[in-house]
Amino acid sequence: MTMLGYGIAVLLLTMLTQVGGLVLLLSLPLLNLIQLASCWQQSVLRLGVFLLVYALCVFVIVPKLASWGGRVPLLCTATADAPLRPANFGYCLLMRNYVTPDTKAHLVRVAQQFRQHYPNGTVRYLDANFPFMNGFPLLPHLSHKDGRKVDLAYFYQRKGSQESVDFSPSWHGYWFYEQPASRQKAACTGQKSWLRWDFEGLQSRYAAYEIDAERTRALLQLLVADAQKVLLEPHLQVRLGVQAANLKFQGCRAARHDDHIHAQW
Repeated sequence: MTMLGYGIAVLLLTMLTQVGGLVLLLSLPLLNLIQLASCWQQSVLRLGVFLLVYALCVFVIVPKLASWGGRVPLLCTATADAPLRPANFGYCLLMRNYVTPDTKAHLVRVAQQFRQHYPNGTVRYLDANFPFMNGFPLLPHLSHKDGRKVDLAYFYQRKGSQESVDFSPSWHGYWFYEQPASRQKAACTGQKSWLRWDFEGLQSRYAAYEIDAERTRALLQLLVADAQKVLLEPHLQVRLGVQAANLKFQGCRAARHDDHIHAQW
């Protein structure tokens, strides 16, 4: 890989994972020791070694260092005591699953309460925060930079049969929007924002599914009873029948919140 290629890789890894770019830079002396006659074999071996080093950092080194700075990772697999897991394991691999210990305790308690109502139910989280440093942006979010914000996935069911499913139709949990009953009830009509994406071309891919209103309502009620603030589109607040002083609309300059719930403590 050329110096330009390494520079781009460092930039992308920093944007996606916060510390992945630094891991790559620190790995370069080790990677440069790998010299093979075949360029592609050398590249594959270097990539494999980097991935091993990266995995060591993700699961061993970074959690320890982050704890000294007041952040801990959310669980990557659900347990009986903490029925909480990521909607996609990639959130753990990208180290976007860090929160303050207090926030983790709140979220685990919400998941436990949800499990009491739905014995097989598991709460799924999306983006949380990076491991280090208040103020470091977790793109494309505007506010996930203090360890106290977590996005949570809706619950879904199959259309027609109303069979509950334990996954998000969208592989990463975002961008499957619950549309309002009419355009007149849509927020921010005619107002443009670089973050208020629609992704109309993706919506037909999820046509076999719909929000499980009952389970999502139950989760939302638990969140508003526990969190400092919860963000959700107005039409879903009405549709789910949940109203509270801390349940708010995020405004027209931020990403849509009719594909996930944002909670903060």
